[in-house]
Parts: sequence; structure tokens; C-alpha cells
Amino acid sequence: MQAQIPSKVSRPYCSKVNGTKSDEDFLQKAFSDINANLLTTEAHCSEFVKYYTGLSQEQKGPFLCLLAKQYGIDKDTLCTVAKSVLFAKNKEDPNLLLAAERMRLNLHPKHRTLFTHLSRVNGGVKFLVDLRADVLNFKQSNMSEVDGALYQELNSTLRELLMLWFTVGFLKLERITWSSPCDLVQKVSKYEAVHRIRTWLDIKQRLGPYRRCYIFTHNSMPGEPVVVLHTALTKSISSNIQSIIQDSRFKPSFSPHSSEERSPNSASLESYKAAFMSLTPPVSPETSELHVPLEKLPITGEEKEDPSQIQCAIFYSITSTQKGLQGIDMGNYLIKTAVKKLQEEFPHLQQFSSLSPIPGFRDWLLSYAKQSISAQCIGEDPGVPLLLPNELNDLAPFKQPSQASPLETFRDLVASHEWFSNIELTRAMVGPLMRLCANYLYIQKKRKYALNPVASFHLTNGAVLWRINFLADTSHRGLMQSCTLMVNYRYFLDCTDSNSQNYLTNHQIRASSEVLNLLQGCSYLSQS
Repeated sequence: MQAQIPSKVSRPYCSKVNGTKSDEDFLQKAFSDINANLLTTEAHCSEFVKYYTGLSQEQKGPFLCLLAKQYGIDKDTLCTVAKSVLFAKNKEDPNLLLAAERMRLNLHPKHRTLFTHLSRVNGGVKFLVDLRADVLNFKQSNMSEVDGALYQELNSTLRELLMLWFTVGFLKLERITWSSPCDLVQKVSKYEAVHRIRTWLDIKQRLGPYRRCYIFTHNSMPGEPVVVLHTALTKSISSNIQSIIQDSRFKPSFSPHSSEERSPNSASLESYKAAFMSLTPPVSPETSELHVPLEKLPITGEEKEDPSQIQCAIFYSITSTQKGLQGIDMGNYLIKTAVKKLQEEFPHLQQFSSLSPIPGFRDWLLSYAKQSISAQCIGEDPGVPLLLPNELNDLAPFKQPSQASPLETFRDLVASHEWFSNIELTRAMVGPLMRLCANYLYIQKKRKYALNPVASFHLTNGAVLWRINFLADTSHRGLMQSCTLMVNYRYFLDCTDSNSQNYLTNHQIRASSEVLNLLQGCSYLSQS
């Protein structure tokens, strides 16, 4: 149960980084006899929760800095112990072992003891998760190097403890259905961060036939999902999100926007169908049926599932619900546990894949285009060209008088989305967008790992970069994030461990021939 939030504590406001005198007095009292006995410790912890939750957001930052500064690592003692380590004569010297043990103990900040005790009281774990969320927010917005170091010390302590408490052994897998407790269904709807849930019919469809929704909960946070995984059970690996988030019995064609997001330049559904079906590579048969208006859909939950129609499990949304658990990997455990659960229910099920968004692709593409145009303007060699000669030729007919080259045409089309409402432009854009997306996912790295965080997550789990899908998310968000592209990361169960090890150790990405073929003839392929 979550700690109760009392009414705000009356205290003087102070913007100083060191907090107020009342903060100092409170912390001195809290740490005075924190290990005295169980009742005293619980009382101190309850008072700490009450005091902190009573602070305004502006007051919490200085309070946390004061906590880290006065009750962090004792640096003077640590320096003394470090000197004793240096004075040890050799590795076999018993004094070295004793000094090393003293150093280990002194590397534990005092506030770690408080956090450990807090985890044992009712609602304490949830309080610490929320506390870390505050620390991360302050750390991100902080401008002071000193304060940043203090927030980082708190963050490191909390992250270390939460990683111990949120291992798979302490997490419970639950399937959420329309019959689950209402508050859990509401939270699943509220926390959905990948594909927005707008109505009760939306959530009912995502919990209905041919759909599975799994959550991880923690014993210390009952009724609070910490990770949510939405899965679609399909006959083939889905190539667009519209076929999943709309009712499973009606396989709708894509539409440029929902009724809430419609653009004044959107082409008619019939025109887009014609363009979509004529593109290369060919699209999935899932998109060939006519769209059925949402209001005419039958009530979900009445259809019985036909196991013969279930050949694939598509992980189309995975959401970590608690910012305070950022950087603590539970999604990997959830996918692996969900796979076991699905195979228990459908023993014949062998195909597992994600249908993932590509956040950051459009921003990266615009930045790449800007750099290429700048290099061209000053006569520098751009290195790897943004567009290939045939792509430049395809875009040349669409160049406007204000644009100096097809490169500028491409940049402006990506920025404005005008290509999306024109069939001929769509045909001209599909090639460069697919190729550049393969570049972004397979070639571009950050600290030797995939630049895209979603890609790195699935590759770390041992998935294969299997297929890039054009016009896969035609919502406004899909246009803004990734120019409508989505990607399938395929999980081949017999080689996920070796794929994961190869990615983490050798920084090598396993990709399908279909993805690699998009990069054939490109000079940057040899750089991978």
C-alpha cells in the first residue's frame, strides 16, 4: 500500500541549496538513533515519509541536497582509510584486508541505512521509487555541478537498492483481462505510453480475444503495475499497428490519421490504398480489407479464439510505468516470462516478434540532412551521402524554386510531411526512408551500442533486427517520430542467448537479409 500523503507541513520556504534550519533539525533527529530498535526505526521512517511528502516540489530539491551532503559518504574518514590501504606492504598483509573492509564499509553512505529501513515499512518501497523519480527530475534540470554530484550520489544509492528489490524473483506476472479489478484495468489504460488508449472500447479490444496483456507487480507495491506488456496473437507477423489496435476480427486498411488527428492535406482512403498496394516491398495482406468504422464494430469479448489462427505472438507495446525504476531492466524478464506463459497456453506457438516504434528516427534524419546540405553549400565532402544518385533523380521533379537541390527537397518533405498526402511523392520517398532507417538502426551507434534505445533494448534481449515496415504507423505520432516506419524485432528462441551475448560483448547486431539488402551498395555498410 502506498504511503499516505498528509497535508503540507508548515515550514519556511527557502530556495538555498542547503535547505532550511528546520530541514537540518529534522534530519539530525531522524539519523540520531535510527538503529536503536524496531519501533524507534519505524517511527523515524514514518516521520521521514510524512515530512518529505509534505514539502512542495520547490522545497524537495534543497532538502535532498542537504540529505546527500550531510548524510552521504564520510569523505574525511574515507581518505584516512584510503591512506591505510596505501601503507599496506603487500597483498598478503592482514592490515590490507582490514583496511579494504573498512573502506568498503565507508563507501556506504549514511542515507543508505535510512533507505533500507524505509523499504521495510508499509508503503516504503513505493515511496523510495517515487523518491528516485524526484531525484532524477532534479538531476536532469539542475544547473549546478555540485548539486548534480549530490543528486547522483542519491540516485546511485537508490538505484543499487531498487535493482536488488526488483529482480525477477520478487516480481509476479499477472494477465489482465476485462474481468480484472477495475482499478488495475484503469491503470493499464492510464500507463499506456506507446499507442494511446482513448476509450473504454479501445482498452476492451486490447484485453479481448486474440490479445494478451501482462503486467509485473511487486509484493511491496500490490495493485501497482511496474511493467505492462501488450501482445497480439496473429496468423502472421504484423507489419502495421492499425491491424492490431483496431478490432482483431476486422483487419482494417491503414488510414492517414484517426478522426481526432486528421490533417487537412490527407488523401482519401481509396487513393492511399492504391498507392500502398503498389509500393515495393509489398505490404502484408492484413492491410487489404476495407476499414470498418469503430462505431459499427460488434461488442468485443464474445468471440472464441481459434487456435489455428494463432501462429505468432506480437509484442506491440511495452511500458515501464514508474520513472523511479528507470534504468532497471524488467522488460527483458517480462518478455521471457510472457513467452513461457503463452507457450503453456498454445504449445504450438513458435513465432515471437515485436512491432516496435522508432522514436528519434525523424529527428536524426533531419539532423543528417542539415549536415549534408551544409557540407554541400560550402563545397566540403559530406563523406557518406544522404541520398543515392537514383534517389536524387526520383526527387528532382518535385524540387521547388526555393530549393537549391533535391537534398533540400527531401529535407523539407520530411519536415513538413507533405509527401504523405501525395501518391507520387510517397513512391519517391519509400526507397530513401527505408534505406536510411536501416542505416539508423543497424549502423548508427552510441558507445558501441545501437543509437536507438528501443533497438538496443530488444537487441540486448537477443532479438534479430528482422524487418522494417513502411506506412506502419500512419498516426500523427507515427509521422512525427519515424515518418510512419516501424520495425519487427524477431525472437528466435534457440539463439536469443547467443545473440544477446554477441551484442553485449562484441557490439554486433544480428539483422535479417531483408534489412541488410536495404544497405547493399552503401559505403557505410563496411563501417559496421
